[in-house]
Amino acid sequence: MASTRIDEIADGIYRISTALPALPGGFTFNQFLIDADEPMLFHTGPRRMFGGVSEALASLIPIERLRWIGFGHVESDECGAMNLLLAAAPQAQVAHGAL
Repeated sequence: MASTRIDEIADGIYRISTALPALPGGFTFNQFLIDADEPMLFHTGPRRMFGGVSEALASLIPIERLRWIGFGHVESDECGAMNLLLAAAPQAQVAHGAL
């Protein structure tokens, strides 16, 4: 069973962590919210985790206020829920470097 936790790691910067202890050795997915004038979420998590991540995100800010979505590379663990987040936050844009 997955459990999602929120930690404020610096002023206005939050880590959303979802632990998956059932995986061999356990594994934790992390997303980072920068709550600023134009809030940014770094890493979306896999598509199947959208429910838990969006619920945690909504406990911090209204999701539709999200302005930027970023990730380090294009794999489902980092951007799998990107389209779901873009639908939930119509003003959001993806911020990513050249591939």
